[in-house]
Amino acid sequence: MAKKKISYRIGIDVGLNSTGLAAIEVDDDGAPIRILNTMSVIHDGGVDPDAAKVRGTRLAISGIARRTRRMRRRRAKRLDRLEQILEKYGYTDTEPVLEEPYGPWICRAELADGFINDDEQRRMMIGIAIRHIARHRGWRNPYQNVRALLNIDDSDLSEEYKNLKEKVQDQINDGKDLPNFTPSQLVRDYLDNFSGQPAARIRTGKAGPRGNRRDAVGILPQRMRQSDYAYELQRIFDMQKIGRDEAQELLMAVFEAKSPKGSAEKRIGKDPLTGKKRALKASLAFQKYRIVATITNLRIKTGTGSERMLSPTELNDIYTYLLRVQDDNHLPTWEDICEEVLHIGRYQLAGIGKTFEGGERISNMPPVIQTSLAIHGLSEGTLAEKLTKWWDKADDDSRESMIKLLSNTVDIDRVNEVDENFASALDFIDSLDDEELTKLDKIALPRGRAAYSEEALNKLTADMLNTGDDLFSARQRIYHVNNSWRPPQPPIGEPLGNPAVDRVLKITNRYLMNCLNRWGQPRRVTIEHTRSGFTSVKQATEHQKISDKRAEYRRDIVKQLEEAGVESVHEYDIRRWEAVQRQNGQCLYCGRDITFKTCEMDHIVPRKGPGSTNTRTNFAAVCPECNRMKSNIPFASWAETKEAKDRGVSLDKAIKQVRFFNFTKNEYSPQAQRNFKKSMIERLKQKTSDEPLDNRSIESVSWMADELYKRIDWYFNHEQYETSKKAINDDKDNLSGTQVVVYPGSITAEARNAAGLGGNIHFIGGRYKTRLDRRHHAVDACVIAMMEPGIARILTERNQLRQAQRLTARIEDDEVNWKDYPTENTAGYNKYQAWSDRMHALLEYMNNALDYDKIPVVRWERLQLGNRSAHEDTIHPLKKLPLSHEISAIDINHASTPALYEALVSLPDFSEQDGLPADPSRQINVNGERYSGDDLVSFFNSNAAQIAIQGGSAELGTAFHHARIYRCWTVGKNGKKKIFFGMIRVYQHDLLHAKNEDLFTYPLKRSSVSMRYAKKEVVHAILSGNAEYVGYLCVGDELVLDLKGDKSNDEGGSRLSGQVGEFVQKFEEDSKVNSQIVNRWTVDGFPDEAKLRLRPSMFAGEGLKNMKSELVENAAIKNILSKTGWRVSVDVISKKSPVVLRRNAFGEPRWKTNAGLPVSYRWQDTETKE
Repeated sequence: MAKKKISYRIGIDVGLNSTGLAAIEVDDDGAPIRILNTMSVIHDGGVDPDAAKVRGTRLAISGIARRTRRMRRRRAKRLDRLEQILEKYGYTDTEPVLEEPYGPWICRAELADGFINDDEQRRMMIGIAIRHIARHRGWRNPYQNVRALLNIDDSDLSEEYKNLKEKVQDQINDGKDLPNFTPSQLVRDYLDNFSGQPAARIRTGKAGPRGNRRDAVGILPQRMRQSDYAYELQRIFDMQKIGRDEAQELLMAVFEAKSPKGSAEKRIGKDPLTGKKRALKASLAFQKYRIVATITNLRIKTGTGSERMLSPTELNDIYTYLLRVQDDNHLPTWEDICEEVLHIGRYQLAGIGKTFEGGERISNMPPVIQTSLAIHGLSEGTLAEKLTKWWDKADDDSRESMIKLLSNTVDIDRVNEVDENFASALDFIDSLDDEELTKLDKIALPRGRAAYSEEALNKLTADMLNTGDDLFSARQRIYHVNNSWRPPQPPIGEPLGNPAVDRVLKITNRYLMNCLNRWGQPRRVTIEHTRSGFTSVKQATEHQKISDKRAEYRRDIVKQLEEAGVESVHEYDIRRWEAVQRQNGQCLYCGRDITFKTCEMDHIVPRKGPGSTNTRTNFAAVCPECNRMKSNIPFASWAETKEAKDRGVSLDKAIKQVRFFNFTKNEYSPQAQRNFKKSMIERLKQKTSDEPLDNRSIESVSWMADELYKRIDWYFNHEQYETSKKAINDDKDNLSGTQVVVYPGSITAEARNAAGLGGNIHFIGGRYKTRLDRRHHAVDACVIAMMEPGIARILTERNQLRQAQRLTARIEDDEVNWKDYPTENTAGYNKYQAWSDRMHALLEYMNNALDYDKIPVVRWERLQLGNRSAHEDTIHPLKKLPLSHEISAIDINHASTPALYEALVSLPDFSEQDGLPADPSRQINVNGERYSGDDLVSFFNSNAAQIAIQGGSAELGTAFHHARIYRCWTVGKNGKKKIFFGMIRVYQHDLLHAKNEDLFTYPLKRSSVSMRYAKKEVVHAILSGNAEYVGYLCVGDELVLDLKGDKSNDEGGSRLSGQVGEFVQKFEEDSKVNSQIVNRWTVDGFPDEAKLRLRPSMFAGEGLKNMKSELVENAAIKNILSKTGWRVSVDVISKKSPVVLRRNAFGEPRWKTNAGLPVSYRWQDTETKE
């Protein structure tokens, strides 16, 4: 633990590929004393660099490879078991026959034609048929048990079989019906039809020479069904008079399969209340619990201004109403519930958007049974009709069983034998054909698990419905837990299965644990996250595509506004234009004509206190007269006044106009348009102002942000939740615990602007946040660390004031200019002023850290073996040469195996320049196998680094684990050494046998791929003992270079020419305080045998678009930051006094270690004086 406990706060800024971290010591009043630590951590979001184009994650790519390996292992074991059974029944081994082009098909067809009299021949042919089918056995839905294949008849043949039969009929029988031949009989007759012609193609695939491959269509469909081949095997067994027991054992062995469904069942967590397995979120128990837990926290406003709970009758009415929802296209809204169930106005329903017990938030849409929606949402067809009919008639136990089957969480074979609750669901599944089973498997149900078991969920739901109490009271009454009890949470760093999220969890966990060890428990942990911070890179990319479409739509609007004479188009101009278009150029209140230039924007319902609800459904384009007369009261209240009626204003008239809204193309989807109208009508009906903001309503609503909050909160405060101690107060610091808060990114941006930090932060390339300087993540973490709930509320009010005043182009009578908010009369004004003073003190500390290079930018490295694909997927043919022929040095270097390479270079007539001359008597020994004369030996066909695999070769691509730096020398005739630096790029493949050894010092043989494809001068120096190992480099390593001589001729150095020199010169001004800013570079790859690809550590290419045009258009800067980077040879780098920096979890350089961790080193430290 910490040697000295101090009072400090932690800020965490979560982004898509980055995390900002900060620990700030504060005094008793919360003012900053010093920055203990701050850093920006850059990570890859879990994306596999070899699948970057499709944003595939390492987890997904490795999962595909792992499943493929597992499939091949299981296939080999299955065939081994089949061989044992075949030997048991005396079926001879016929492997060579299987290699004949059409032999197995003809053999199978003849077996199905009739009985083979010759016993030996019959047994041989049966062996051929069974082995052939076992290797090409087709597909079976995993819901279908293998025993279902024991009794296949004509009626069970698949659509694929029928298609095959039709093709053969058209080809050989002029479309006339053929009997129900087996697949092999159809193929045999098809082949016979091509007798004397070029060979017919059976399977669909690729054809033609490599490099000019084309699709070639065969007679067989892409995927035959196992039921078709089982039908054929049964026909063969019947024709050849195979006993029933023997036939059944053989058929079961051929189609043996292990379903992956239910494999994770044993890893399900336990409910802390009952000790039973946690329920699926797709289960009806959880879905019903979620509905009831939500609506018990709703309140109804009374005429006196107070709020009351829902009565048990009202609660059950809402619950019953939501249970009946089955159409995804007509989801209910809270407005529907108010109107159809409670018979009140939407404005009378309170609690929407609030957070209730357990950290759950009541969303803007009522919860429904999502599983039921998925079941009833199937597209029309026989499955939809059958499943809906079964679902509506089944009891809840059978439905729950079906949900478990569809969620792949139970072993079908096991429950079929031991659990009667699954009988109805399994009977239904058994009644489906293959096509229906495939569609059934694609039904998407909610994922994940609830905190409680089905038993606990059912008890809590029933109790809340009977009593009308909320979850807190029900849980206490049933399970007798204390007031502060909360469900236990997983460890902070425990993976969730989402690679991007898991990276954030690991980074956050490591930083918090190190802070705890060094400084003790923090007073507060505040987390800020962006929309994409807890999504995968692929999801963020898809979201970006949607944003791009929206941006294109907005650009069209901007163009129209510019053509109309609007010089500078802002967000509020676009909103105003959309409102006028929707309203068909009429004032929403009185119906008079308005235009973009004459209208004003008005809040239909104002908010109590500062600011307003600035959603589009609360904005109306109105004429100036209506806007002035309505003033700052709800529309429904104003519409009842005499002056409004005299003007022709009425609620019914406004609602009618909303129903005839004219939405522009691409503005909203049809469903969104309906919801928009419904929501706006409710706003028009509302007679009371919106409630003022509270601290809880400002916190993040992101599910993953909430998950991170729960984990951190549980780690630091679990003792308070497990005992009867009072939990910490949200509004006060409590040194006995740690307050944890999560905010959206908009709060941090508003804090920077409100405190006056914008324009005064010493970033590279500008004093505002441009995202060019990667340290902005650390700065944001510092800012969010100083955030407090009361301040966040004021900042949100200030932001809403700004939006409202810009959109309405006026300041209400009871408002002040947003720039002057808060005023002395505002609640929390003194705390805000104190916070503002603390932020200016923080600014000095941050600028000092920026100026003197005290904020490191750290990249997490992957040092373990096998951190990416070992090779590319495409298999290339090998080049075959007779051993006795002349073999060039290039071909020898491309030998298909290390053993072959070693055997060839060890021959006495081998020359490094010329290779091997022709020699008929040449003999070699490769792994115990002797080659001589005209025996063929294999070589790789191209110059790319490759390995032999599956009878061909696969390129290794960029599958390097690290690069080793060597100080090499040659000795001249005069005895002087000529020093040069080189590197060996070490492929993962060459480290496979070093799994339990030091990967960075593991000896590399001269026959290894890494040595054979390295620069020859370096390899020669190493093998001759004229090289000294300096150290290793990995992608992500930080290099500090001395570029001082590259900036000024006056300091004795030569100015660095080219793009790097221009880059240094452009940012020279920002690096005057500490030149290390432009001296820090990151290894981004090893593009060839002698060069590194470097990028500036402190700079991000994404920020260029926010810079001055002279920087944006600068080709050198753009190239270095966003394109090829700085490609420079290792030898050139060696002349810049390079230092490789490895850092600890706080970003501090690590120069020594007792734990085998990577350490920093200087290249010059290894130099020997001559």
